Amino acid sequence: MPFSLPRHPGSGLCAFFLSALPLAAMLVLSGCAQTAAIGPSGGSVISKDGKGKQVSTQFSDLPVPKGAKMNVDKTVVVGTKNWFGQLTLETSHGTDVMFNFYSRELPNYGWRRIASIRAPTSILTYDRQNRVLYIAIQPSRIRGSEITITVSPKEYPSPVPLAPPPTPLPGAVLPAPPAGTPLAPPPQPRRN
Repeated sequence: MPFSLPRHPGSGLCAFFLSALPLAAMLVLSGCAQTAAIGPSGGSVISKDGKGKQVSTQFSDLPVPKGAKMNVDKTVVVGTKNWFGQLTLETSHGTDVMFNFYSRELPNYGWRRIASIRAPTSILTYDRQNRVLYIAIQPSRIRGSEITITVSPKEYPSPVPLAPPPTPLPGAVLPAPPAGTPLAPPPQPRRN
């Protein structure tokens, strides 16, 4: 069935385009997310307006895939050398390629793997000195992948005081000591 425009009064080609205008505006505005290209030194340059402003935060302690762009709208970072926060990268590489890239490259930057999982959103967890690194890799809406890198201070658990060993109940059978362990002498009767 061929497509035809409505033919009643007050409609026509102009009315059709006016009704499509909000959808077109939404599509144009959704493409306005501010991104920044990551430079070779680990710094980044904002590229929304083409003027190339330098971003002060350096990410020299992380591998950055070639051609990755930082999504400035989804990035919140505090500090420079030992920075904390969340960094979001957009790349044209697929999720499997990015998972393999970070698995291979992070140890070269001094990060130690704690855990990882490959899934629709793949997760990598690493630590380094007093920091924890959490990477979530998921497919991008159009192509490639979106990488969310979160770095936080490592929290150390508070020490738990050691409790004395439990006192055995009278008549309880105790396990035998390991072989080769000297036995304690039997208790001596008390003398008054």
